[in-house]
This record gives sequence, C-alpha cells and structure tokens, in this order.
Amino acid sequence: MQQALLTLIVSPELEESLVDWLLVQDHVQGFTSMQVYGHGSGVSAMSVAEQVQGRQKRTQFMVHGQVSALERLLQGLQQEYPRAGLHYFLTPIISGGPISGELLE
Repeated sequence: MQQALLTLIVSPELEESLVDWLLVQDHVQGFTSMQVYGHGSGVSAMSVAEQVQGRQKRTQFMVHGQVSALERLLQGLQQEYPRAGLHYFLTPIISGGPISGELLE
C-alpha cells in the first residue's frame, strides 16, 4: 500500500475550523500543524501590510497516510471548503513510521 504525505496550506482564519474538521475524520490518525509564510507574486491576494513585508502568514497541516485515504480526505475538503483558497501537495513517502528498538551505529 502506497503511503503519502498530504500538506495543506490555509489562511490562519481557517486554522481552528480545519483542526476541528480533521479531528473528526475517521481515516486521519493524527496530523501536524505549524505557522508558515507564503512568498510569491500573487500580490492581488495580499493586504497592503503583507505586500510591504513581502510575505503572507499561513497555517500548514501535514497528514501522513495511505494514498487512497488521503484522496478521500481531499474530496471531503473540496466539499467542505470549496472556496476557502486551500492549497495542497500530495507527496509519495518512500519510508516512514515510528522509530523504536536499538539505535543504529
């Protein structure tokens, strides 16, 4: 079964709503979130202050799982947040999981 990492980039205003939504999804075991900044030429979407700073505050979510489950998650996001301006990456994972046992030398 192919594993992947789903990365979501959202506006900070959407953070709490998305946390709540992800927590009730059956096929999400857990996720990580952090504050990030977007940089680019999309000036029309930036406030004047963001244009001066040259960056736009965003929240990034990362969800690790089976590709099929993450694709279902994307479909749910599309239905729940159709005009929220979410941006995503679905990236294959070569290897991943908990590290346990003896340390390698």
